[in-house]
Amino acid sequence: SSGINAEYGSLGVARKVFATQRNLHTTTDLYQASKDLDRKLMMEMVKEQQSFKKGEVCDSVSIYIRGGAGGNGFARKNGVGGNGGSVWVEALPLYQNLNHIHHHHNRKFVAGPGDHAGESLVRGRPGEDCVVEVPPGTVVTDLRTGQMVCDVDRDNTRYLLQEGEKGGSLVNNYRGKRGEEKWVKLVLKSIADVGLVGYPNAGKSSLLSLLSSATPTIGSYPFTTLKPTVGHMHTIDRSQVVRIADIPGLIEGASDNKGLGHVFLQHIERTKILLFVVDVQGFTLNYRTPHRTPFETFGYLCRELELYMAGLTKRPIVVAINKMDAANSDEAYKDFVNDYREKLAKLVKVHSIVPISCYTGQGLEQLQDLLFELKCKKKRKITEKDVV
Repeated sequence: SSGINAEYGSLGVARKVFATQRNLHTTTDLYQASKDLDRKLMMEMVKEQQSFKKGEVCDSVSIYIRGGAGGNGFARKNGVGGNGGSVWVEALPLYQNLNHIHHHHNRKFVAGPGDHAGESLVRGRPGEDCVVEVPPGTVVTDLRTGQMVCDVDRDNTRYLLQEGEKGGSLVNNYRGKRGEEKWVKLVLKSIADVGLVGYPNAGKSSLLSLLSSATPTIGSYPFTTLKPTVGHMHTIDRSQVVRIADIPGLIEGASDNKGLGHVFLQHIERTKILLFVVDVQGFTLNYRTPHRTPFETFGYLCRELELYMAGLTKRPIVVAINKMDAANSDEAYKDFVNDYREKLAKLVKVHSIVPISCYTGQGLEQLQDLLFELKCKKKRKITEKDVV
């Protein structure tokens, strides 16, 4: 019996050793997987930084944050280490985009560690907080989990991103813990007062360059604009300013994230005024898609906005019918107005329909005055008299 006990005893030890090794391998694998994920996130951040061109508006950026480590305690005198600093994000109206974050050194935001307790310092000083300053309308998302951390929508308000660790004390054997790290993505949803809505090659970039001092890329081909560009339109005495965003054009199915889908729609979501730019000649994306009349173009644009977020078309809407210098443009403009009044006026309230030409300058002054008026009176209720 002693031989059997010895045999089973050694077997039990072997099982314990095997279980320990298995747990060790599992822990090592998890650690390696975590390191691989960190390396992947770092490479994406570097690639994102290299792809950014001068003059563009940065609307999304990935950053690394880490809370401050807690200071060690001092057991002989029951000294308590200082708490680590925390990482906060603060909304400041001073900023209009995320360019300053994009060019930040290494895009790393680390809070200060707490001081250690000692002979002459019974309680360590807390670490210094780190504040990430962003414009209002920025959404913070955890890159590991994909969950939203916070929605920075109030001016001069701080939101906690990562809390600092507690200092060493009797509870944790006087050892301060290392700060927790996190990879987060900042996405700016609100970048302008007016958002230009339209299909590719409708003339949005040309219109922005004429209304403001912005210099977006202009071309005679679709998807010329791949990054949002913000222009500032001033009154003659420069007492008022309207921010206008030229955002990448969308296509049918943008609400399902087709094309540049959500990249476009996330900016329109918080604009105060929607300026639809519609080509008077209609729109055809390619030879596989049917030709859309100006009215059908406007209808499909409204449909995509409503599918993305219900109630988006309830905001003040101005429709600019562009390229009025083209042949038969007057007839096409009249057809658009008549179709709108008969088929869509009860569903989508339009403040004004303005015929313009970026080539001749027709209607641009009227459009400018209208945008200034809407910004000042954006809260007033739209009545039937406002509808064309």
